[in-house]
Amino acid sequence: MEKAKAPIVIGLDEKSWEEKIDKVEKWFGQLLMIQASFRQLAEQTAGKIGEAHIKTAVLRMAENAKEHEQQIGELYKAIGRDSSDTRRKAGELMGKMSDALDNLQTMLGGTTGYWKELHQLHLLNLNAMSAFGMAEQLGLALGLSNVVDIVFPILHDKQKNHMLLQEYTLEIGAVSVLYDRDFD
Repeated sequence: MEKAKAPIVIGLDEKSWEEKIDKVEKWFGQLLMIQASFRQLAEQTAGKIGEAHIKTAVLRMAENAKEHEQQIGELYKAIGRDSSDTRRKAGELMGKMSDALDNLQTMLGGTTGYWKELHQLHLLNLNAMSAFGMAEQLGLALGLSNVVDIVFPILHDKQKNHMLLQEYTLEIGAVSVLYDRDFD
């Protein structure tokens, strides 16, 4: 018996398959935009952090985020498409513009210092983790095991980020609110 060279989805003709791949391509564009936004904010945030162990961890997240962006390019290749520079640039712009939301949170919550950036980074990481999870599900639904192989280790990194960012925001949050200063 000859091994199948392409995924087999019963009941799909070529046109239907291409329509599904078009939808996956759009999702990968969304994923790229979210991930670029996370990376941009991680790079910005690291420069504002005074506490050495937190700064080191956020810098590592930014470096990993750059690698994850490159791996999104591999996701595009897995479906026979090219990645979108427009989405990457839009994500970078979103990361730069996060200060407006941060400032609103600061005004309403009474926090100071880099807590607000860490909190926003935590939320963006959760968004990226969800978007990568959806990419994995799309790969599974269409029988594209190489998509799953690319995404699974990224999800592991994102889950580690989630735990670290949650811990750091809680660790410095009380100091920020009660003492109007950064945790140093």
